[in-house]
Amino acid sequence: MKFHSFSGGISRKSQQGWIMLEVTLCFALLAFVLHLVQVQSQTQWQSIQLAENQRKLEENQQKQALMEMLVVERNWSADDDSQDSDSYPECQECTGSQLERWFYASQHDLSETYLSETGLEGEE
Repeated sequence: MKFHSFSGGISRKSQQGWIMLEVTLCFALLAFVLHLVQVQSQTQWQSIQLAENQRKLEENQQKQALMEMLVVERNWSADDDSQDSDSYPECQECTGSQLERWFYASQHDLSETYLSETGLEGEE
């Protein structure tokens, strides 16, 4: 059985041109969609980073306020010593550079290697 091609209207070269145009348009559309996805992902990532930075800042401010309260107000230890003596572990008093290192270490997550290098490992 022999198929007869339609010989009128559109030539074979013209058909190849239309196919090439359709493929090019499909690639252009795909590139546009991928660009939109990338922009949306980048925007989401930036908003997540901003929220994380804000959370860390608030957490550090809370720790700083607590540290200021503990360092500045010495009355809390004299008044409440009998009530809360079992809720706090026995700690060595740290002063000077030890206190400063402990304070800055409490504001950020530190790796075990950093803690062992600086001697803060036993102080946590």
